[in-house]
Amino acid sequence: MSGMEKVPNDSALFAAIDVGSNAMRLGLAAYDSDGTPQLIQRYREPVRLGKDVFATGYLTPEVMDDAVEAFKSFRAVMEQHDVTHCRATATSAMRDAKNGHELRARILAETGIDLQLISGEEEARLVHYSISRRVDLSNKYSVLIDMGGGSVEVTLCQSGEVVSSQSLNIGTVRLLNMLGEEGDFHTLLSEYLDSTRKKIREQIGKRNVKICVATGGNAAAIGELKGRLLGVEGVDSIHLKELALLIEKISVMTFEERVRDLGLRPDRADVILPAAMVFYEIMKVSGAKVMRMPDAGLLDGIVLDMLDSENRTNAMQRRNLLALARTLGKRYGVNARYSKVVARLSLSLFDQLATLHSMGWRERLLLEMASLVHEIGMYVHVGGHQRHAAYIITVSPLLGLSDMEKSMLAQVVRFQRKNSPDDGHADFLALNEKSQKKVWMLSALLRLGIALNKERRQRLDYLVADCSDKKVVLHLEGSGDLLLERWAALKVSDYFHHAFGVHIDVDLKRRLTFKV
Repeated sequence: MSGMEKVPNDSALFAAIDVGSNAMRLGLAAYDSDGTPQLIQRYREPVRLGKDVFATGYLTPEVMDDAVEAFKSFRAVMEQHDVTHCRATATSAMRDAKNGHELRARILAETGIDLQLISGEEEARLVHYSISRRVDLSNKYSVLIDMGGGSVEVTLCQSGEVVSSQSLNIGTVRLLNMLGEEGDFHTLLSEYLDSTRKKIREQIGKRNVKICVATGGNAAAIGELKGRLLGVEGVDSIHLKELALLIEKISVMTFEERVRDLGLRPDRADVILPAAMVFYEIMKVSGAKVMRMPDAGLLDGIVLDMLDSENRTNAMQRRNLLALARTLGKRYGVNARYSKVVARLSLSLFDQLATLHSMGWRERLLLEMASLVHEIGMYVHVGGHQRHAAYIITVSPLLGLSDMEKSMLAQVVRFQRKNSPDDGHADFLALNEKSQKKVWMLSALLRLGIALNKERRQRLDYLVADCSDKKVVLHLEGSGDLLLERWAALKVSDYFHHAFGVHIDVDLKRRLTFKV
């Protein structure tokens, strides 16, 4: 079974597998009467990969045996229901495990299931996708908290679009390993979360967050405990004061009492307190008074991403990535008006020269993002700002880009000016040959977009690019003589020739009707 296979609409049942740090989950899904993918059955295997990984960095042979057996059980369920399409993903513990590749190889050999590692950014994207389909996030700031055993993904949204996201290593199993269960765990955890509070405050800034939306098994458990311990109805939301009272009651109970009196599974009873405390801290820092716990999460997001229409998925990814690019530009003081002009010029060239480069919408999106953020490095230092900008991109969460696309984006911005890619640029050489060629072409188009707005004069009104076998002729029209813009564009000609195999010429005499 392919781990990333797209599913045809006429299939009956589909499967998604989430290999977390605390447990493994299988979800069976189908289309409902409205054509919306829905999880209809869930299965869980309590294999805690994170226990040993977060302590030693390695999966033990016993844990790997348990994991393979869990996948055999999942495979049997899928065969029973005639499932032919599956996507299996693994998160924090498998990312950290130094011998994780051995487990992946065993699972593939013994079950035929291709387990794929996903980054914290991809995890957050899938969770956001799930929540956005189940919860109305319009006209408000909201914080999404996906609590796992190894990490917590915190995503800030404005009207449903992702503004920023970060992955924090404060998952419940990881915290238990670090802090232990003895002594004043409540105080130790509160002190440990100090640095987390600072990161979240910086992420949220002065925004007025209306709600938190929490996902994961612990979030669902908190909703159920709200009724049992507080006698308050409504398991899909909890107020900040109610959560504080819940923490107070749980913290004085022993592990055995949580299992016996609250009916929690053993692998939930030991992590419920750190989970509740992390939720509380993020709510408090963000200023949100209510936390929603919808029937959504990573498993649901995998299903939606696998089965939903490609156009819808692409449109949402584009909106989110451009919102993240604009946020990044704002954070590092980029002039938004200037960057929009560069983006408009670069994209106009991309569209008009389509027959020359044959790139698609993903590459166009990378060019648009590069145009919006190419000056973020000036926040660090004006000299060599292209290098600083590339570095900032590599360390910034950009939900929806693959690792290769993120590296390409960084290199497009890196080569917006000055040097050309050569054997001395290790990050460029780390790309495959096809991606290197795209970086050459996209960076050439970005250089032209910058050149045609030389000194930020914004004088260009019309731009037509005529392409022949020997050269590209740029026909320009606008206010003033445009001689500076012509000179700047011609300076890019050699770089453009290396990227596309043709030189540039500039014509200022033709009367134009195609507005840029």
